[in-house]
Order: sequence, then C-alpha cells, then structure tokens
Amino acid sequence: MRMITNYFIAPHPALKLFIANYILSTSDEKHVKFKSFWPASAETGLIFHLADRPEHITNDSSKLKNLQNKNSCLIGVLSNFNGIFSFSGIYRRFTIQFKANGFYKLFGMPFSEFSNKIFSLDEVFGKSAMLLQEQLVDEKELSQMADYADKFLLAFLNRQKSQYAVLDGITAISNKFNEDLSLSNITRYAEKANMSVRNFERRFIEQVGISPKLYSRLLRFNNAIITRLKHPESNWTSIAYECGYYDQMHMIKDFKQFANLNPSNLLQPNTDFTRPLIDVTNSNLETWRRLTSNLPYEKFVPVQRFIH
Repeated sequence: MRMITNYFIAPHPALKLFIANYILSTSDEKHVKFKSFWPASAETGLIFHLADRPEHITNDSSKLKNLQNKNSCLIGVLSNFNGIFSFSGIYRRFTIQFKANGFYKLFGMPFSEFSNKIFSLDEVFGKSAMLLQEQLVDEKELSQMADYADKFLLAFLNRQKSQYAVLDGITAISNKFNEDLSLSNITRYAEKANMSVRNFERRFIEQVGISPKLYSRLLRFNNAIITRLKHPESNWTSIAYECGYYDQMHMIKDFKQFANLNPSNLLQPNTDFTRPLIDVTNSNLETWRRLTSNLPYEKFVPVQRFIH
C-alpha cells in the first residue's frame, strides 16, 4: 500500500533559472507512520508542513537546529548526518526546491549563511511567507498552489538587482555538476567559469553554500543511494564505480561521514525505516518510474502545468 505520493510541477518560466520543482507530498488524508535516516544532502528548499508536523531527533554530533515546531522553514545545504526524521499523522508537505545557487540568485542573500541550518520562514521573509503558508494550507489544487508560490517568488524577482538574476559562470558550472560526478579538477571548472581558482571557490561557497569539492561529493553520495534504490539487485562495488568513486572504500568513507552508517546498513531491508531523506525528485522520468516500481510505500507523479 502506498503511503506517500509526490506530485511535482514546474515553476513559472521566469523562475526556471532558480527553481527546480514545486513538490506536493501527501498521504491523501490518511494517517501514516514512518521514520527515515536524514543524511547529508545538497538539496535546498522552502518547506511548508500543511497538516501534522514531523519529529526530528538529532544526534550528538549534529549542529542542525531541530525541525520540530516549525510549520514552514528554509533548509540549507546539509554536509553532516542530521539524525532521524520521524512522522506520525496526516502527511501533507509543499516544497519549493531550489537549483544549486537558485536561492542566492533569486534573493541576493549569501547562501553560505544558511548552510547546515534550519530557519523558520518568518525569520527570513517575514509576513509574506506566513501568508503563503496560509494560502497553501487552504488550497487543494496543485496548480493553484503553484500559482501562489509563483506570486511569492516573482515578487522577490521583480525587486532583485539585475546582476543577480542572470546566467553566470557559477550558475552554469554548478548545474553541470550533476552531469559529472567524478570530482574533476576544480582548476578546470574555474577556467570554464573564466575565474581564478581562488575567486571561483569563494564565489561558489557564497552562492551554493559549500565548496565545489564538497558539493560534488554530496551529489555523488546522493547518486549512489538513488542508484541502489533504482537497482536493488546491484552490489555496492559496482555502484561505487558507476558513480565515479575510485573504489568501494572511498564510497564507504563518504557514507560514514554523510550518513553515519555503512551503505548496507543505510538501506537495509525489513526494518522500520523507509528510504533516507535524500533528493530523488530532481531526476528524470526513468528514475521516477523505477523508484515508484521499487518503493512500495512511495510514488512519484509529474504533473503537467499550463500557464496562461
């Protein structure tokens, strides 16, 4: 029986430089109960809990603020293991999912200030975020929810300085990281961005939140988990090489740093845990179909949008 359905829909065309997807995750008014490991993640977004709220159990080494008691929040890039995400109740969550440096480009705020942190949205955006929360709670139609999110974000875009809201070297390179997970020499990326290595790393940290090397490692780690979820029959050695690791020991080192577990323990079947909290929505249709087929408790549904 499916527990959670993830519907995802595109943002307004003017926002596509900054936003990857809007996502509505819902249990369709049914009571569900689950828990997940919350490993490090390169995913960033604005989260709106529209029904019951989760419980967040942090571990001793986590520097992350607790997720509890926040109806809406901003989650920055997370480069550490963040404990356990536990939920019991009616699950209904709306997510505005940013591209790599989309937050910085849209709002002009250094994203390094938000890394490994959770902020209530009213701390960052004030009353406008609370209005959006109220609109989303009362709305049932995903297309209208997307319209509300568009209006909220376009108001910031229209006030933004033009130098932020353009395609630049960091934007182009950070978006290519998903295509090349082999931890290529940072010097090559700096040259492609027309910058010195020092300037490239400084601006990358400012816009994306962490260094380019760490960001690439997080994407590779994330991709290894998705690959295993797509192909549960594959062994971890083949996954390590497929995802660009030098060998399996390098992959295990990343899993211990980012998830506090070995690969086999993180995705161990027949436990009380669902899949780890990682970004699986910023993928392609083939990935969504496979995950829907392989995960008995979750499915992924793209929704076509018509903007007049």
